[in-house]
Amino acid sequence: MDLKKLALFGTLLLLTACNRQPWVPYVEPAPGTDTAKLRVITNGEVRGGSYVGCVGNEQGLAKAGRFSSDGEPAINYPQSPQVPRQISMPARTMPTLPQYLGVISMAEGAYTEIVAEYPVPAGTPFLLVSEEMTIGIDGRRYFKCPAVSQVYTFEKGKSYEAYTGMLYRTAEDGSVQRRCPFLVYELHASGHSIPIPLASTQPSSQPCPSR
Repeated sequence: MDLKKLALFGTLLLLTACNRQPWVPYVEPAPGTDTAKLRVITNGEVRGGSYVGCVGNEQGLAKAGRFSSDGEPAINYPQSPQVPRQISMPARTMPTLPQYLGVISMAEGAYTEIVAEYPVPAGTPFLLVSEEMTIGIDGRRYFKCPAVSQVYTFEKGKSYEAYTGMLYRTAEDGSVQRRCPFLVYELHASGHSIPIPLASTQPSSQPCPSR
């Protein structure tokens, strides 16, 4: 990628970032609300919230941050939440998502998987959104995962896992294979069952009124 194309690419990324809604931390359901448990595993950004027929008011569940090879967090690219909440849940069933370089400021470290757990409303529609991701492979190649939004209804007292982000592998010939998983499934106490995707529906494209 030549310098002109790289500059244009960086400008487009900045414009995309400016168009994203602000990162507002997730607010747990009020006491007395029927709840399920949700573990969010991502090396990207995931938002969520009660779905009332419109989009745009989702709150931040988990955002991967950058870390150095020594495990030190990057000040300019912190994960959120900085100390992910952990509650009593069955063991995770899916493998670790890989680290990857961003397309700008590569020296500030690699984006690293974050795992956060929350109580979420049960018995009512809940919208999960995985934001678009762009990763740098080697300074010349860039891959994207598109944004995905789905609406789920969790059952009271059950535990679920959301696994989303980018998986990639570099072959011996230098080619890169990638996948963009967006999986939500029920967890079982045994921890050995094969994850079965939870039924979901597409949300409306109607934006929520400004608050």
